[in-house]
Amino acid sequence: MSEHGRLSLNSWLQYIAAVHPREIELGLDRSRRVAARMQLTRPARHVITVAGTNGKGSCVACLEAILDAAGYSTAAYTSPHIHRFNERIRVAAADASDDMLVAALTVVESCRESDSLSYFEFATLAALWIFQQAEVDVALLEVGLGGRLDAVNIVDPDVAIITSISIDHEDWLGTGLENIGREKAGILRQNIPAIIGSRDPPRSVTQRAAEIGARLFVLDEDFAVQRSASAQSWQWRGRDADATQILLDQLPWPKLEVDNAACAIQAVKLLPLEIADNAIKSALESVALAARFELRRDLRSGKLVILDVAHNVAAAALLALNLRRFLRANPKITKITGVIAVLADKNIEDIVSTLESCLNIWYIAQIDEARSMSVDETAQRLQNLNSAVEFRRFDSVVDAYQAACAAGPDSAEQELMVVTGSFHTVAAIRDLSLTEG
Repeated sequence: MSEHGRLSLNSWLQYIAAVHPREIELGLDRSRRVAARMQLTRPARHVITVAGTNGKGSCVACLEAILDAAGYSTAAYTSPHIHRFNERIRVAAADASDDMLVAALTVVESCRESDSLSYFEFATLAALWIFQQAEVDVALLEVGLGGRLDAVNIVDPDVAIITSISIDHEDWLGTGLENIGREKAGILRQNIPAIIGSRDPPRSVTQRAAEIGARLFVLDEDFAVQRSASAQSWQWRGRDADATQILLDQLPWPKLEVDNAACAIQAVKLLPLEIADNAIKSALESVALAARFELRRDLRSGKLVILDVAHNVAAAALLALNLRRFLRANPKITKITGVIAVLADKNIEDIVSTLESCLNIWYIAQIDEARSMSVDETAQRLQNLNSAVEFRRFDSVVDAYQAACAAGPDSAEQELMVVTGSFHTVAAIRDLSLTEG
């Protein structure tokens, strides 16, 4: 223990990545045993757990912003990170310090005994320990994969949120929406509000809620979003814990997906906390999340750049929708160039096809990551598409991005760059010569 206590954070991260034989191993028994030895009880007075295929990070960001604006202390656990591990664990809206993380990982290791923990399980237990020490009002816990067997699920939430549900991680969660929904519904609890951010959720989710007596709040049934006549604001309607109908009008459009903001509002309205409508409005005016339709500008070429971590078909569909809206607001743009690299288990054909109506050309590459899809495989799979997808291939994301920036058109204002496909892809570009758009 004393030896580990002297390690730097980077050394700790190398250690926890190597100590377990498998990168991912779902199951709660190991985490529960170690949590008991760590004397982990509740990470905060109130807990909101967020699962879903897409939108988890956006939902957590909205919750954090609203609660902070209302004067409540928060802690947030999300994954993966873009640049630094510290991004995963936030207290009082600030990333955890290296010292804080080293202390937490030291405690986890000292209580691990003969139990082998995965990287994610180490991180989850470290986050819960940090949150418990901080004594915050609300802990926001984002599920890493699935829900039922994810390490986050050792904590019973006061409110459970399942954002969108779509096809992803079928190797781990089962084939089809019903199996995926069943795994995500594992975060639901008896008599605890369950907010469902899908308009037509899988039956496995609603059946699980009925089996255990969870209180369902389904998008467009129990709470909803309505655009104003001027299209400059929106209206939220939902219910409080007493089933009283609530209406919030003239809400500013957030930079993040509005359905996720609607889920966040419904969640805070079910907590026993006083949250003024003005706090919600001010939070939505400023909330943002790195690499979710993030607008930047390349300093060398002057071109606008959209960074978006879309890594599955549903996320690509949302990216396409946002791009069409952006084009309507920026009619000078006549060309959109995409830079993409994905992990090996992703459906690159469907992602590219979903974005085909928006993108003029792809610059394809591979990620500096063991699980990356090779550029050779990406090229072969795109060539097999029935549509005539135009692409150029590069060995690295940075090379692809720089070549795309150097290409035409003559006027930088006529072209938009889109970097997408994974967190790794965006991370490779986000620290380059970019400024806010």
